[in-house]
Amino acid sequence: MNPLMNDAQLQQLEDFLLANLEQGSMPLDVAQGFLTAILSGPQMIMPGQWLPLVLGEAELVSEEEAQTIMELIMSLYNSILAELENGEYAPMILSMEEGHEDDPLPLPYGWCEGYIMGWNQHGESAMDDMAADEEAALHLGPVAAFLMYQEDQLLNPPDEKEHRLAVDRLADSALGLYRWWLPRRIMPGGHA
Repeated sequence: MNPLMNDAQLQQLEDFLLANLEQGSMPLDVAQGFLTAILSGPQMIMPGQWLPLVLGEAELVSEEEAQTIMELIMSLYNSILAELENGEYAPMILSMEEGHEDDPLPLPYGWCEGYIMGWNQHGESAMDDMAADEEAALHLGPVAAFLMYQEDQLLNPPDEKEHRLAVDRLADSALGLYRWWLPRRIMPGGHA
């Protein structure tokens, strides 16, 4: 899933973020969705702008821990970029086994929430541009659909088959929007 991160590093980052949820840190699935959109949009957004949103007010107890966590987050960032570049992107989707032992129910809401938060960092015009283009709007559709669920539908989707199909389309949506923006991207220095 993350070619530049091994499972132990991914677990270490997840543990740190979970331990700091009360300080506003994003869970790992939210952070992955968020960084995917950060990397996909019309302009490069510098870490100084998005890093505080991922970490919240997490306390880094030492210089060594701060360096380790920054390296892990940047590894996640670079892994996502590599996956988008090589077309092998996979969103981190939580799942619920209870009542679905044979086929756990995917719970994409964290990833989708992070993804939309990431797009919001690009400004309202980026969302407007995607909504106004048929191809981009189609890619955005599955993400938006999950954010319209009522609270009582989160663990009991109105149409489970359609729910699963939409989850399966999220990777293609992320890749499609990344590629859609490539020729429209504002390069550093102001040239497209």
